[in-house]
Amino acid sequence: MPLPEGYILRRPRPDEAPAIQAILDACETADAGEPRRHTTDVGTEWGDPKCRPEEDWWVAVSPDGDLAAAGWVWRQTTAEITADHYVHPSHCGRGLGDVMLDVIEARTAELPPRTPEGVARRVVVWVGDQDAARRVSLERRGFGVARQWFEMTIDLEDDLEAPVWPAGIVARRHRPGIDEEAVYRAAEEAFVEHFLYEPWPYDEWRRVFVDAPDADTALWWLAWDGNELTGFVLPFPGDNGAQIGNLAVRMPWRGRGIARALLHAAFGTLRQRGQAVVRLYVDAQNVTNAVRVYESAGMRVSRRFDVMEKPLA
Repeated sequence: MPLPEGYILRRPRPDEAPAIQAILDACETADAGEPRRHTTDVGTEWGDPKCRPEEDWWVAVSPDGDLAAAGWVWRQTTAEITADHYVHPSHCGRGLGDVMLDVIEARTAELPPRTPEGVARRVVVWVGDQDAARRVSLERRGFGVARQWFEMTIDLEDDLEAPVWPAGIVARRHRPGIDEEAVYRAAEEAFVEHFLYEPWPYDEWRRVFVDAPDADTALWWLAWDGNELTGFVLPFPGDNGAQIGNLAVRMPWRGRGIARALLHAAFGTLRQRGQAVVRLYVDAQNVTNAVRVYESAGMRVSRRFDVMEKPLA
């Protein structure tokens, strides 16, 4: 797909993370119909040593010099290679989405089609249920729907249930400098069976959940069975609603209501902090039947996304 007249395609400069973030936030706001910040924090992404903006990211620059679109490839070590692209709403309808998909496909074609273990790889892209143009373009390129992802929401202005903890489970807040590594180990254990799981070194996990500008460990709730951490919830506050960044219960303690209690504890704390809405994103085919758990805690599906994938040739 040729670039629209006057537009330029290039790699982003190191100082352009805020401008790319503005594109993502504008798209999220347009898709949601209300002011939103995108869940991807570009500055945090670029701080990951595995992220290579100089090789795997692109921006389209408009004739007036503004960034109009952005796209990237995330080279995971698993069978899936994730990719994404966004066009600022004021520049939609000019073919920039297809330009970004062209460079994404060209880049993924340069990557090994199999993992070191010989497993065939796939390119994975998300598409919202309202983005018909993006869906048509992906289907034309041979992408098919692999599974669904949901955004789920609860309004904290409604009546909230108090957390009910199972017998033997003690809930407490995060202890700085003490609990971080236990939460990290529990997360790695709990998520190993999940779609798109990739092991994280502790320093990278900490960079996102502890040290990121929007992280707030004072909002964490941890559930303990004696000295064993059984589960945790890690919320992130926001100007336009909070997000549950991570929620997990370790396998031996599942099915006892711990996840629901963790959510109710987090909802209460977030309301005390002035948050009006909480959202989270979940794989609808999650092996732990997480959607049912979240619905039982009072959350509802507010948006749907298809995970579309295409095998690497």
